[in-house]
Amino acid sequence: MHAGAGGTPPAKKGKMEELLPYYERELGFLRGSSRDFAQRYPKIAARLGLSGETCEDPHVERMIESFALLGARINKKLDDDYPEFTEALFEVMYPHYLRPFPSCSVAQFDMGGMASQLTAPVRMARGTELKSHPVRGVACRLRTAYDVTLAPVSVRQAVFAATANAPSAASLPAGVTGRLSLTLACLAETQNFSTLAVDRLRVYLHGEPSFVAALRDCLFLRTAAAYLETQPGRWNRMQDVPLAEVGLSEDEALIDFPASSHPAYRLLAEYFAFSEKFNFVDIDLAALRRAAGPVREITLHLALKGVRADSNTARLLESASADNFRLGCTPVVNLFAQRADPIRVTHAQASYPVVADARRAYGYEIYSIDRVRQVRQNMQGDSVVEFRPFYSLHHGETPEGAGHYWTARRNAMVAERSPGYEMELSIVDIDFDPSLPQTETLSLELTCTNRDLPAHLAVGQPGGDLFLEGGSIAREIRMLRRPTHTHRFQQGRAAHWRLISHLALNHLSLVHSGLPALKETLRLYDLSHSAVAARQIEGLVGLDYKPATHWMPGEPFATFVRGIEIRLTINEDNFVGTSLHAFVAVINRFFGLYVHANSFVQLVVLSRRGAEEILRCAPCNGDAILA
Repeated sequence: MHAGAGGTPPAKKGKMEELLPYYERELGFLRGSSRDFAQRYPKIAARLGLSGETCEDPHVERMIESFALLGARINKKLDDDYPEFTEALFEVMYPHYLRPFPSCSVAQFDMGGMASQLTAPVRMARGTELKSHPVRGVACRLRTAYDVTLAPVSVRQAVFAATANAPSAASLPAGVTGRLSLTLACLAETQNFSTLAVDRLRVYLHGEPSFVAALRDCLFLRTAAAYLETQPGRWNRMQDVPLAEVGLSEDEALIDFPASSHPAYRLLAEYFAFSEKFNFVDIDLAALRRAAGPVREITLHLALKGVRADSNTARLLESASADNFRLGCTPVVNLFAQRADPIRVTHAQASYPVVADARRAYGYEIYSIDRVRQVRQNMQGDSVVEFRPFYSLHHGETPEGAGHYWTARRNAMVAERSPGYEMELSIVDIDFDPSLPQTETLSLELTCTNRDLPAHLAVGQPGGDLFLEGGSIAREIRMLRRPTHTHRFQQGRAAHWRLISHLALNHLSLVHSGLPALKETLRLYDLSHSAVAARQIEGLVGLDYKPATHWMPGEPFATFVRGIEIRLTINEDNFVGTSLHAFVAVINRFFGLYVHANSFVQLVVLSRRGAEEILRCAPCNGDAILA
């Protein structure tokens, strides 16, 4: 199973099971104290029926057990105060740690025969909401993570050849051992590639995980040159390989991420929870259009180096076909906006449950509380005042909100007993004391998930698996991957150690401390806890760095820039069946997190076999590629 593939989540320890060791410890302490008490005060012990560690009076025995339970709850509460402190810091700095990672899949807008009738591309914007068939009475809601462009274009043929056969006029680079050829066709009878108003063709690499991994690594690690064939036997070499990776920019994020957290952390979480989102490739159709001219069919030949005919990669790619290159696809994630049931403030309790839909509370989980407003009715109509979150930087931002803030916390015991009621909201003042606003109703806007319901959806249903409200130009919308289970960061007493790890990290601590610091950081975000992810992390066998200087073009003039070159050595055997390029792309962005202004970091990946250089990433400063 791939690092982000769905599967049965590991069993979690219940809150009552966590209480049991405290109870047993308290009961043992009371029984030991009873023995000492009986030895010191035998007459009083006799009246109580105490003899050693046992008690003959059942009522006294029940009382001892009751006090043991009360003491256990007090001790556990004291221990749980550590997470309360760290959760407050998480809420400001790393709020994603407190939220579930929702179910994800890949959806395809299948045009069928209607694609040839399109006269212009149709764009489905990122964030488009789709609905599923009901599961346990709840229709799951998923939104698209990428823009989808539906155009009259198809991948007509895809062929892998283990021999570098090419026309004699085409000069192949040294070391080329094979090729991958993609034939694209313009389906509209009134158009050709010169008039097609599409600059980028996004392709989803569909297939068995090991096949997709080999295909992606060939496209980005093994492609030495690209050639365009518009007439049989005439290959024209392109100046650049017209392929680009997908999934690393902020406008391609799966989950909402606050500005206070660096997107590199989001990329790590997304990679380990749902790595299929990176199995997309952009083809530069604008460059192909300029080189092709007024033709309706073109073939893109990718010359591959280092792919021997007897290698496992060649054997996997022999089965490549047009079906492995899907158009009109996007990752979808189970996140949606939801208005909570109104909260009636009774002034009889300090906190109130936040419920997304009381009719089917079991089918909803609150991902985040986005807005809290008080609604007050008066003679002039309704007045609305927005409360700010207590754990934020907005204290006193608005005069009308001064004095009242909100704070929320998930109650894990309630989540086990009554799913959908675990989020509790409190209204406090600036000193965190309970506050009683003079209002009857609180109105909340939420972002929610459907818990694990999407993981139970059937895939491949007649008529499609997902539906767009109001209808869609696509014939059907189907899921190409079974939705994953909801993933969660570990909560409890270990949380403050993770916070300390986050606060202590910088690029010097990573390279000076070596592999242990890097591996521990990756384990923090390994939400899937799969054997594949563990093997990848253990496949990092060396980490070193050295100062570097690069000549960087720029405005108003080019200049030398000082930075750091990080050399990461890997054991390639640990990445068999997974994409090395996807893993390195995410790690490269992660290292960019720790670069200050006017500097850069460049990641160089080496093989453990003879220190051969596998990949040299472009120098970057955070999200900005400098070269």
